[in-house]
Amino acid sequence: MKYFQLQTLLIALSSFLLLTSTVLAQDVTIDEDDSDNPYLDPAAASEALQPTKRTDSVRAYMLGISYGLNPIIILAPAVSLGVYWDPFVIGTEISDSELFGIWEKERRENFGTSRFREETLFLKWFYGENFYLMAAREHRTINLYNRTFNRITGKALFDMHFETTVASLGAGLLRFNDIGFLAIDILRYNLTHKQSVKVVEYWETWSLLSGSRADLDANIKSRTDKWNDILKAPSGFVVTFGFYF
Repeated sequence: MKYFQLQTLLIALSSFLLLTSTVLAQDVTIDEDDSDNPYLDPAAASEALQPTKRTDSVRAYMLGISYGLNPIIILAPAVSLGVYWDPFVIGTEISDSELFGIWEKERRENFGTSRFREETLFLKWFYGENFYLMAAREHRTINLYNRTFNRITGKALFDMHFETTVASLGAGLLRFNDIGFLAIDILRYNLTHKQSVKVVEYWETWSLLSGSRADLDANIKSRTDKWNDILKAPSGFVVTFGFYF
């Protein structure tokens, strides 16, 4: 877990630097001394540095990779597919640790045999040149296999399957260049969430050896509460980069 905390800190720092660069890029102005330069056209320079429109077309298809502070995406970058139709972006993000996982060794060391998945639908509405407001619906799934709770008074083997659906509102920045784009979801604040868990027990000896499985049930509940808290956590500094056509 300390490893993932370090990764989280590095991602937050990188996202802050990218965000700062994006914001400052919109505030570039022409130096007064440059107005006297015969080789510089102030009007053309201003248009290049501060374009009046985001892209040459009012509609484009977007393909990118997303990564950032998200319970699922931090383990497996998401593939982002979207359609830009000025002033909106409608799209989806798909993350799966079995298909796109980049911390495979660390995931197995920390969480054992497991699978993390997420499907997100989002709508972004541009408010200004690069700033946007967004609404999203995220369906997060975690499958934990071969969980054990072994003591002198009993043993057990079971799987745990978690599902969480959250609705969120957020804000961010997106900037297009000639063929690519960079977007930063600064924050996705969760408004509502719906959670469920399914525990599949293979065997347990608590009832037979100690005459009660209260300790086993308490352990399962403790694990359930911990993972439910993780899954309903808000997302922040989710960076998406890719190209459009």
